[in-house]
Amino acid sequence: MTHPTPGRDDRIDALRGLALLGILLVNIQSFVWGGTSPAGYLPGDETALDRALFFLTVAFVNTKFMPLFAMLFGAGFALLLARLHNVTSAPHAVFRRRMLFLFAFGVLHGVLLYFGDITQMYALAGLVLLRYDSHGAAALRRAVVLWWSGALALTALLTWGLAGSTPDPIELAGELEANFAVFTGEGYFAQLPTRAGLFLDIVLANLIGLPMAVALMLTGMLAQRAGWLADRAAPAWRAALVIGLVVGLPSALVYAVLLYSDAAKYGLGTYSAAAAVPGALGATLSFAYAALFFQHASPALVRWLAPAGRMPLTNYLLQSVAMGALLSGWGLALAPRLGYAQTAAMGLAIFAAQLALSHWWLRRFGQGPLERAWRKWTYFRMPPPPALRTGA
Repeated sequence: MTHPTPGRDDRIDALRGLALLGILLVNIQSFVWGGTSPAGYLPGDETALDRALFFLTVAFVNTKFMPLFAMLFGAGFALLLARLHNVTSAPHAVFRRRMLFLFAFGVLHGVLLYFGDITQMYALAGLVLLRYDSHGAAALRRAVVLWWSGALALTALLTWGLAGSTPDPIELAGELEANFAVFTGEGYFAQLPTRAGLFLDIVLANLIGLPMAVALMLTGMLAQRAGWLADRAAPAWRAALVIGLVVGLPSALVYAVLLYSDAAKYGLGTYSAAAAVPGALGATLSFAYAALFFQHASPALVRWLAPAGRMPLTNYLLQSVAMGALLSGWGLALAPRLGYAQTAAMGLAIFAAQLALSHWWLRRFGQGPLERAWRKWTYFRMPPPPALRTGA
């Protein structure tokens, strides 16, 4: 068992580890399909268990754990910038170097391993956060409200604008079948053009999602600067729980019903523009997840999950390597033989292996390999600050 690290809040690391699990359970379902449904598809030969897990994944996992990851990114930004102001006269320049590494990682990861990479958008959103470095808690509250309002308004506007231009289900299904044939039947290099094209589509879509990413990161930044992360009894946690249950939970269920209905009707041709707004509102269910975890997670659970969250970039990359090696044509090509439930079980097995590896690695080396490289790049030619609670 990896022991707690002095100067770190292991609950932050553990929640980040939990977020990695949720992200994996979504990504693994769409890894060989591409398309517009991150939580995967119901191709027509699924079992009752497959259908039930699809609904539960859409309702309680999809668009819930990536927001957790984004909020923790924002909290880490606040911690890192506070430290950088004390050790360098150019803290913003150092932070931009850090985001350049993350952006380059995201592009390479998206083209070479998994088209659905999100880290390049996080790098761009991180640069936006620099504008709020000097803001106190009150100003950050106003910024959070502004960005959330703008993100939701943009989602509603796009939903209205695209209402009459949804893709033909037959054509969409044909595209997905072609992607599946490439990703499960071709070798690594033959897959690259398809993966690069899908990644470009994701990059363009991420630009539309950028306001929501900034809103989530600012929420995490506010949680850190207002002292909520250090005070598990802060009234803000009750507010987060109420928002998550009153707004997020009903929206998440509506989102799941809409996507499930379309999936059951159209199969691989699933595309529900009407689900965009409840999907965005459903992301606030992550507030409830964070509140429940910070206030009630047992010390044993925290110790178990924290090592995975201390090396998030390494584990995010390893998830893609594992999915490719197991599902893709350049690996064991198991995807055509697995249903939705079996694929979900594979995701759990991958994460269990990652947990074991993370415990072992950190006992011996203290820091993940990609995290070490990221740190060295960030503080090139300057003495790095002491390790932060966020693993910076």
